[in-house]
Amino acid sequence: MAPAELVKRNVPATTTRKGVAGRTHAAAATGDSEGCSKLEGTEAIVKVMPYVATSLLGAFLFGYHVGIVNGALQFLAADIGIATNTFLQGLVVSMTLAGAFLGAVVGGSMNDAYGRCRSFQLSSVPLVVGGLMCAFANTATFMIVGRLLCGLGIGLTSCVVPVYISEVAPTAVRGALGSFNQLCICVGIFAALLAGLPLANNPSWWRQMFLMSAVPGGLLGVLAAVIPESPRWLYKQGDKAGAVAAAKRLWGGYDDADLGADEEGGGQGGDVSWPKVLSGSNLKLVSIGFFLFMLQQMTGVNAVVYFSSSVFREAGVVNDVAASAAVALVNVLATVLSGSVIDKLGRKPLMTGSLIGMAVSMLTLAAAMTVPALAPVKGLLCVVMTMTYIGSFGFGMGPIPSLLVSEILPNSLRGKGASVAMMSHWGFNFLIGQAFLEANRMFGVASIYAFFASVCLMTIVFVQTQVVETKGKTLEEIQKAMLNK
Repeated sequence: MAPAELVKRNVPATTTRKGVAGRTHAAAATGDSEGCSKLEGTEAIVKVMPYVATSLLGAFLFGYHVGIVNGALQFLAADIGIATNTFLQGLVVSMTLAGAFLGAVVGGSMNDAYGRCRSFQLSSVPLVVGGLMCAFANTATFMIVGRLLCGLGIGLTSCVVPVYISEVAPTAVRGALGSFNQLCICVGIFAALLAGLPLANNPSWWRQMFLMSAVPGGLLGVLAAVIPESPRWLYKQGDKAGAVAAAKRLWGGYDDADLGADEEGGGQGGDVSWPKVLSGSNLKLVSIGFFLFMLQQMTGVNAVVYFSSSVFREAGVVNDVAASAAVALVNVLATVLSGSVIDKLGRKPLMTGSLIGMAVSMLTLAAAMTVPALAPVKGLLCVVMTMTYIGSFGFGMGPIPSLLVSEILPNSLRGKGASVAMMSHWGFNFLIGQAFLEANRMFGVASIYAFFASVCLMTIVFVQTQVVETKGKTLEEIQKAMLNK
């Protein structure tokens, strides 16, 4: 029996390894080079972790650059002469999101054309240059251009990180390793918050905050030159020898299924054009990623992250900054918990439970803002329910969409499909961020939170009807199941 068949039939890991090893000995005798024994369990995880960790520098910078201006804005605005210009201050904040959207637009094509590692190297350039420009900015123009470049860099990496992890992670722990993407985004946001603590005593410290961001950006570019390329991308380009060499370096061996050979057409053929990506069955797969990220953003998570301090102040919370720090920490802890159980419980149950918790939290927040009987505990309810909401998000809807998009897309679509998903992420992120304060003025925060709760409930229906469970399946098995759904 061929090793790919053993994997497909879900033979236990010990049997699979024996079968593959037996196949290797037979190959040596017959001259057939298909397949060779892979590492398993802890050995496999230890071997691949340094490469996953390198890619996660991009996720860390994603969070860091999103969170860095929350504490630094008033200080940098005073230093560069825009303390009274709220329009320019708004551009300093939002230009990163605009740059990230542009990065997502080109990220898929770059990912497909140059590969995952070269894409990491290219994305590190605007991350380093943008961070340095912000650190040394003396004018609003210089700062805004720097923020645009930082956004471009995180937009590019947001397309590459989940794809690379899904393609190099062993199947049994792909969910756990994939959740590290969101975890490092959360850690980046929290690190930006901690990095801003010296601002109280040193108002010019914001320059060091931006300067520090250039270090992981440069490290990403350097390390990406030495980590192995995705075997699946190499195989898609027709470089089977390179794919085999990368697979052996990553896993100690390989099955042909690890290279994407089980896909229709052998997984080869180079890049897929955009018209083909957006047509037929391909459009169905890509649209699931688009709507999954749209709904993720429309549940209101970034409104909570960006404006929690102002909502806490409105609710009468004395130390709104400390409360926001607690919310960020809960996000990190919930994501860690999600990563520890995702490969046991599955993607759909975690997302469903996550959305239920988010909906209940939003409805309770709305009630706390409007029901007179709850006035004595309004502040406490706002803090607790915001933490519950963020904890629920971190447990499912935070880490899983990016993992799912990389899992459900076939090798030929993964780069551009991830690009479409991240365009949705950054576009709706920007929309919610821009619309929240005006909507709050027109309708009140309670009505907005009730709307977010209704989106959470609609998203449950979408997950249950449009997404297949991917736990324990090879990428090829997942893609076949999606096309038959």
